[in-house]
Amino acid sequence: MNSQSDDGHPADPRRAKVSKGDLREQALLHAAEEMLRRSTLAELTMEAVAKQAGITRSAAYFYFASKEQVVCAVIERATRHIYTGLDACGDSTDATGLKRAVDVQVDNWRNHGHIFRVGVELSTRAEYRPVWVSLMEHGIDLACRAVAHDRARGLVGGDPALDRSRLEALAWMGERTCYLLFTRDHSEAEEKQLRDTLTTFAHRGLGYRATA
Repeated sequence: MNSQSDDGHPADPRRAKVSKGDLREQALLHAAEEMLRRSTLAELTMEAVAKQAGITRSAAYFYFASKEQVVCAVIERATRHIYTGLDACGDSTDATGLKRAVDVQVDNWRNHGHIFRVGVELSTRAEYRPVWVSLMEHGIDLACRAVAHDRARGLVGGDPALDRSRLEALAWMGERTCYLLFTRDHSEAEEKQLRDTLTTFAHRGLGYRATA
């Protein structure tokens, strides 16, 4: 969708210039993300996002047709962090890839919970649910790869034909459980308990051996 990294620099180091349009689009995404830290989706407006980004409202509509479209773009950008972390799960040697997948999920909710909260809430609307489901499905694909890696290491029993359906159920359970925790005040102990609980359910549900 755009050609910049999250820090505002061109993604391709060979590219000498960044267009004004790219900069404005990134400014709108940064503005919306920061506003979501202290506002609800209902309170967010295109006018407020444009003002925060330092551009006019009409210019903002050139890049995004609605505030929901801005928010969806912010969510998609944030989920890249999840996918990067999940991609590395298969390389884990000191823990199971599936445990690493759980840790990545919880870590990202801690760091980007204000964004994922909105994603979950938008997913209740039929017109936006496909966006969130698509993002969840990609995460499930990566978790399947982590389990396959663990299976190759001899850590997993059970029927591999059941892996995806079980991971789908676990992923949606984890989404809801993370949402409930990270939308309220909570302690580090509760976060640790969440990690342990999700990891235990995941290991048992996928047929991990007792030594995993």
